[in-house]
Amino acid sequence: MFHNFYWKRKGLPPGPTPLPLFGNVFEINRVGLEPFFHGIKEKYGDIHTFWFGEKPVVCINDVPTILETFIKDGETYSGRPLDMMVTDMSRHGRNGLIFIDGPRWIEQRRFALRFLRDIGMGKNLMQERVLDEVSILIESIKAKIDKGEKEINLQNIIEIAVASVINAILFGYGFSKNKQEEFYQLKEYLHDFMQGIGNPLVRFCDRNPFMYKLLPWIYKDVTRTSNQLCDFFMKQINSHIAEIDFDGHGDPTDYVEAFLRKKKELENEGIIDHTFSDKQLFGACLDLWIAGQETTSNTLSWLVIYLMNNPEVQKKFHSEIDQIIGSDRFITLEDRSQLHYVNAVIAETQRFCNLVPLNVNQRVIKDVEINGYKIPANTTILHQISTVHFDERYFPEPTKFKPERFLDSNGKFTQSVNLMPFGVGKRACLGEGLARLEIYLFAVNIFNHFEISVVQSNPPNTTRIAAGSVQPLPFVTKITPRL
Repeated sequence: MFHNFYWKRKGLPPGPTPLPLFGNVFEINRVGLEPFFHGIKEKYGDIHTFWFGEKPVVCINDVPTILETFIKDGETYSGRPLDMMVTDMSRHGRNGLIFIDGPRWIEQRRFALRFLRDIGMGKNLMQERVLDEVSILIESIKAKIDKGEKEINLQNIIEIAVASVINAILFGYGFSKNKQEEFYQLKEYLHDFMQGIGNPLVRFCDRNPFMYKLLPWIYKDVTRTSNQLCDFFMKQINSHIAEIDFDGHGDPTDYVEAFLRKKKELENEGIIDHTFSDKQLFGACLDLWIAGQETTSNTLSWLVIYLMNNPEVQKKFHSEIDQIIGSDRFITLEDRSQLHYVNAVIAETQRFCNLVPLNVNQRVIKDVEINGYKIPANTTILHQISTVHFDERYFPEPTKFKPERFLDSNGKFTQSVNLMPFGVGKRACLGEGLARLEIYLFAVNIFNHFEISVVQSNPPNTTRIAAGSVQPLPFVTKITPRL
């Protein structure tokens, strides 16, 4: 009792009292992730501690301290927790891009960024890839309207389009034209996986692996959903291995080919101790697919819901597009600097949908002191995006959807340092550039072509489903062509 209620907490920031072995997991499970974190922030302040089992997690909830720590001293906060059994189970060891750290992470992150740059990130080539899917999406909506459909599941159409972009980057093909059944199968696997790892009991077992013996169904659920995804991705990887001409000198057309060519190159040079293994490739594909599809499609789905539920905002959105563009041509990145209200709507959507209820945990790699609290090396720490985005100090009237908060007195869009949907510092989202590109191009072109409104007999349910990211419940829309 002395150890649990005093000694293990000694020196750490304050927080809710943990139960022996279980920490705060029962309270999290009872009230939900988002209410729990907002509640302890209000009660214990900007820096506090909660517990997953016997492991403390230090949360930072104010922007100045986040900038002072995760950005100015980013290297110190760039580790990942050492004990993450769920991650190791789902990625066949400490593989991938999101949950690795140290030299392995530096090498693999650099490789992924270089590949994205080589295939056109930051250039018109990547924009053209996305606009191809935008075109297919718009034609798909028009076909449904021509068939007389009154209730259109735009959410599904968006998901297929976004998934096609990341799948083409990883494996060289999309789903939109003739592989939709394959997408729906993968979506089912991914949904089960994200629901599983979003379970607070899974996070609890993650830090206390011995608990899997007491909760065997949790272990079986994680392994089942992980194996489904593994089988799907390894099928694609093995197909590439069989088809690639390693003696050829053409540029790789997708991430898997680039990775396999790099692996072959290292083997030919006699280098054995490298990080380019098949398991690492699977982990990287899983991380990139989840980051590239789940978060982007959910953000766009929430944007559609918010503009349906706020028709006056959609009217202003349309008005600016009509004034600046005034035709049915593709709206591109070159137009973005003139579309101030559009940018403000996207920024407010990212704030309001608050997609990450619990940021990906990080680890301090050495002893640090924050606001007078001494945090030992290897302590789990995170900057809590979800509380920042609904903090009245940074966003007055946070529970209202107000794009105008991102416009200055002249109506010009201003990017706020307080808005951090992709995280900050060394471990900020690797795919941020691609996500921003997709969200903008899909949103602005969809709403240039269509007016989207609520089906009065079946309005969208805005209940937030917190898994790996916050998802909306399935919804339908009434869509009217504008052009």
